[in-house]
Amino acid sequence: MKKLLLGALAACCALHASAAPVEDFIGTWKLERTTVPNYIVIKQEGERLIALRYTRNILGNKITERRFPASYANGDVTITAGETLIEARSVNDVATVTMLAEAYKKISSSTSAPTS
Repeated sequence: MKKLLLGALAACCALHASAAPVEDFIGTWKLERTTVPNYIVIKQEGERLIALRYTRNILGNKITERRFPASYANGDVTITAGETLIEARSVNDVATVTMLAEAYKKISSSTSAPTS
């Protein structure tokens, strides 16, 4: 009986300790505190996961795209972003994305490029 209770407790704890699945990260995320286009799109390209950052170029008023390789493990998305620090991680089993301490909010499950 003791083994049964310990097994049930371990299974319960394992379920509670789960992290956000990769599907929760895939989609379009927009910077919460601005109306200026500033997006991060996380999507699957074949077997690879990638992150794209879209920002408006002030000089030409055009949206620029930067691509970064990404990978998923243990509830976090690791993004190789060079000098641009993007963190995508699970906080209390909820997918979150930040860049340089600014929060992004998921606005859609679409992974297409923003148009404005």
